[in-house]
Amino acid sequence: MADERKPVDAPEPSASEAKAKKAARAGQQSGQHGVAVLMVLCCLAIIAPFTANLNYQARVDWQSAINTRDDVAARQVQRGALALSLLLFEIQRMVFNQRQFRDMMGTMDITQVAPYLMSVFGTKDGAEGLGALVGLNTEALSDLALLDGSFEFRVEAESGKINVNCLAIQGKAEDDSNPAGRVTETIEALMLPTLYDPFFEEEKADGQFYTRSDILKAMADYVDDDRKVFDLVRLKPGSRQEEYRYQQLFDPYIARNARFDSIDELQLVEGIDDDWMEAFGHELTVYGKCSVNLNFASAEQIALVIRHSVSADDKYKTEGENFLLMTLPLANWVVDQREFALFSKLDDFQAMIKKPDEFLSPLAAMSGNDAPQNMPLVPKGIDVRLKGGEREDGTRYGGVSELATVSPETVYRVEVITEVGAIKKRVVAVHDMAYVRSNSQGKGAWLYLRED
Repeated sequence: MADERKPVDAPEPSASEAKAKKAARAGQQSGQHGVAVLMVLCCLAIIAPFTANLNYQARVDWQSAINTRDDVAARQVQRGALALSLLLFEIQRMVFNQRQFRDMMGTMDITQVAPYLMSVFGTKDGAEGLGALVGLNTEALSDLALLDGSFEFRVEAESGKINVNCLAIQGKAEDDSNPAGRVTETIEALMLPTLYDPFFEEEKADGQFYTRSDILKAMADYVDDDRKVFDLVRLKPGSRQEEYRYQQLFDPYIARNARFDSIDELQLVEGIDDDWMEAFGHELTVYGKCSVNLNFASAEQIALVIRHSVSADDKYKTEGENFLLMTLPLANWVVDQREFALFSKLDDFQAMIKKPDEFLSPLAAMSGNDAPQNMPLVPKGIDVRLKGGEREDGTRYGGVSELATVSPETVYRVEVITEVGAIKKRVVAVHDMAYVRSNSQGKGAWLYLRED
């Protein structure tokens, strides 16, 4: 009979053993989870920099594309503004310069109305501003404004400045037709105030000191066609040879000895730097004639014209401290009154500065309150001569016609500042309405163009 044995049941594990086994299994699973997390973190550490760099590069490319689009748009707006300015010049030629218009409406220039007219196209509220100025409802013109971006239009007449190219026209000092002498005296008077002494007492970038006379001689010698140093006393070329340090510089060059093409070339003249140009550059030009236009000249230039042509009885009003106390305030008053009515002839200028109280504009008088203390202060008049001549003792006296004119303007400097998005661009151009084009009919051409 077979031996039959019953299996012996394994003993039940104790509670402590069960707990230990459970903890071992949990530790094994926890160790596996930790490895997975570590692997995920390693992957993120590798992928995150690439993702951030890709995101940054995408944003840079996107912004670069936006800027390129805005840059192209800003340039097109500039070209459109310059094209519109040609229409303004045609208005000047065909309307304002016509004798019939001047007889009926008086002397006007496009510089008086151009910024307001161009604001209709350049800004969204330009039409509203024009309507407030003329007292008309211009709401229908608001649709002409740019939808994206804007531009600011500025225009000024070049004949109101001193033409430095006239330094090359050197005649006899005792002759009326000595443009170089007139320009020299005018620029010297501009630099004369003690306010500008630091410009001539500080060492320049080349280690040299330059006086007012040094700069005047350097300007004349740079633009004239001879090799003789300009004599500031006789106002014509002297006997000494020119000796300038242009060829000793790190970037050498030679004197131009010809007319300037642009006012920026003045910085090549010995002694002229950025500070000098900042102070006097806005008063200078290389375009137009040698006479300053009283309809556009600054107060400083008008004061110099008055001092040059003052009569003997009123000469004391233009000398010493009286030049600052009497002559210059009168010149500033002329500039203020000129905004409402330009001069049609030199006689009008002579009459205005002789009796300025008779030419007070009603529009200027209505500025501010009607109280007498708010009325503009009218300076004392100064008597000037229109034509120069020679006295009995052989000395000469000056006249307004030797330095100034009131003829219609033909050369304009245009500045357009465009803003589209984050892009701001600036273009400066000079247009000559009287320039004769050789390859086509008509007149007018751009002489200078610079984009910033």
